[in-house]
Amino acid sequence: MSTPTAARPKYVGGAVKRREDPRLLLGRGRYVADIALAGTVHMAVVRSPHAHARITGIDASRALATPGVLTVLTWPDISAEVGPIPCIDAYPDSLPALQTALADGVVRYVGQPVAVLVATTEYGAEDALALVDVTYELLTPVVTMDDALAGETLLHPELGTNVVTTIAQDVGDVDAAFAAADRVYEETFEIHRYAPMPMETRGVVAEVDPISERLTLTTSTQFPHLVRGFLSGCLGIPESRIRVVAPDVGGGFGAKCEFYCEELLAPLLALRLRRPVRWIEDRREHLVASTHAREQRHTVRVAVLEDGTVTAVDARSWTSSGAAYSTLTTTPASISSAMLRGPYRIPHYRARAHCVLTNKTPLAVYRGAGHPQAVLVMERMMDVIAADLGRDRVALRLQNSLTPAELPSDRGTAIVLAGPVVYDTGDYGFCLTRAAEMIGLDEDWPAQQAAARAEGRYLGIGLANLVEETSIGPYESSVVRVDGSGAVTVLTGSSPHGQGHVTTFSQLVADELEIDIERITVLYGDTDVVTDGVGTFASRSAAIGGAAARKAAGVVKDKAMAVAAHVLEIDVADLEWRDGAAHVRGLPARSLSLGELAQASTAWNAPLPGGMSFNLEGTYQHQAAGIAFSNATHAAKLAVDVQTGEVEILDYVVVHDCGTVINPTIVEGQVHGGVAQGIGGTFMEDLPYDADGRPLARTLQDYTTPTASDMPWIRTDHMESPTPLNPYGMKGAGEGGATGAPGALVNALQDALSVFGVHLTVDGPWTPDRVLDLVPEDLPWA
Repeated sequence: MSTPTAARPKYVGGAVKRREDPRLLLGRGRYVADIALAGTVHMAVVRSPHAHARITGIDASRALATPGVLTVLTWPDISAEVGPIPCIDAYPDSLPALQTALADGVVRYVGQPVAVLVATTEYGAEDALALVDVTYELLTPVVTMDDALAGETLLHPELGTNVVTTIAQDVGDVDAAFAAADRVYEETFEIHRYAPMPMETRGVVAEVDPISERLTLTTSTQFPHLVRGFLSGCLGIPESRIRVVAPDVGGGFGAKCEFYCEELLAPLLALRLRRPVRWIEDRREHLVASTHAREQRHTVRVAVLEDGTVTAVDARSWTSSGAAYSTLTTTPASISSAMLRGPYRIPHYRARAHCVLTNKTPLAVYRGAGHPQAVLVMERMMDVIAADLGRDRVALRLQNSLTPAELPSDRGTAIVLAGPVVYDTGDYGFCLTRAAEMIGLDEDWPAQQAAARAEGRYLGIGLANLVEETSIGPYESSVVRVDGSGAVTVLTGSSPHGQGHVTTFSQLVADELEIDIERITVLYGDTDVVTDGVGTFASRSAAIGGAAARKAAGVVKDKAMAVAAHVLEIDVADLEWRDGAAHVRGLPARSLSLGELAQASTAWNAPLPGGMSFNLEGTYQHQAAGIAFSNATHAAKLAVDVQTGEVEILDYVVVHDCGTVINPTIVEGQVHGGVAQGIGGTFMEDLPYDADGRPLARTLQDYTTPTASDMPWIRTDHMESPTPLNPYGMKGAGEGGATGAPGALVNALQDALSVFGVHLTVDGPWTPDRVLDLVPEDLPWA
């Protein structure tokens, strides 16, 4: 019998230190590149140097004659065995523009796989790439959105157009609202192309077990269970013969929320060669072969009454989707069109969002996935309207914001793979007023700006409100097991890549079972260990995966109580669960601990009540009842040096609401990381192409990312509006930092330079030279 213990504090809501960090900080992580299997051979990919060309010949004889080169494959060698790379977010009327694992006779972007070879050493494989002779007939490249829409050159002539998906959102009577409007505003915004840049590039190791004939793919992915399904479909192999493992993953941000050509080619080669096949992406490959993000154009018309009420928005957008569908191609366009109105009432809304093919690397999701573009567009428009009407920026936003009393609110739009947009809970006005207060945006701000300008300093404050889709379904699964020592193992289908799942899931399960958190082990990322799951994306893990884990722990607790009643020969109603044990009511010294109950649940002890399975284990599949919407307000204060064009971020505030907060430190880390990526995209990161479709950023010397010295001190405040769609009120927190930063920063830059008459309709990157272009050349220096 266990002895009574002192009351244990709850873990949920506490700043518990991340349990996974010591191992990683001590260099004990195990990433794909760390895996070395006996007999491993190395894969390398011949990639197209051209944006658009017809392949007229491939001669691999020189490579095959090189010692150590085992094989070279082209599309004709594999076309009968493999299907195209799947796209899971295509609409029913989307035109088919799927990518094949190797170019099918035409290359459509620089970096597209043309051939694949295998050699006994990594360097030997890389050297042999130059020995595969490929001849091309150049075709006219389609580089810009205008090129694509003109339709003079088609990437897939059989489709008859470069516009492969059009998404419609219709709410209310837009035309009537514009007819009744006092003022109409129209702007076109350009959002440039940049990309996720995880510290760990992609990598795969594929092997075939000689006894079971089962295929194992170890890959740096965000969704191993989906990869298993994709691989099964592409190769025609039953899922039961495939194991997918995601070991430690060094960041993903959406780039690893894809199924890539290399994840198909390496298994195919392993099956052919009967040897482990390894491929590790280098950074040059990453910049052309992993998905890009963000690039969109938005033309919006906004109807406004004289009192500042925004009555309607008519929006058209075009997403430069690259050369072919990726796994998640339409999602950015779908989200930006569905969510453009943000927290604002705006009863009449029409959007047409087009996915357009261009001769660029395929574009897909990146932290926020369409939300950052929508927020930038709407928040710039709110500032434009406020300036024209002479209204306070905060007051205009508050006037148009939905109030808590108006929630839930069916917005009349829908997001692909997620469903209808129905805002659940939140106090958007509180977050806005709190952020404005924290950043110092009050009636004294214009005077502060004027005084600073007199000293040659140009200051600006920018705001951005956001509402974001999180916690999407369809489900996530979890198993919770207890062994005879009382140790608990949690299996989850969520697969982390830096989010802190081990910590947060442990907090949830520890509170449910009322045990010490150190007794819990969390396992994930192996489809043989966790047989069912969906993955980690769209800020869903805590709210869906965490809920499944806690519910599974609840199943364990209920079973433990039933076992205790059986062993003690009393009614369950006479028991209570406290401090990880079943206690007899009124007799606190009479109890059974979790470990004792686990021992009693095995087949080697007394028989269990009829129908009860052996072992203390619970399984739960949590299905999402709808989308939970987090919200936040970002506020940025910056200073512009008009002599050098350099921008210094003086202060940054985020007031964030993700429902019930499991761990405030982890939420703050997520917000800070997202803001860093927003700063990078606004001021540094860029993936430009020349007129021939050649990418101009091929290494990190060309593609600049933020460092610690570029980061401001970020101050955060939390509000909690629990969602009724989750049994514990949790929403997602992974993307709000990246979603609001571009809008707040561009608005701050506009505010700083508005005295020069600038009118910003481009999101960036606002590098010093481009900032200087906004400053009059004849400015008298202070």
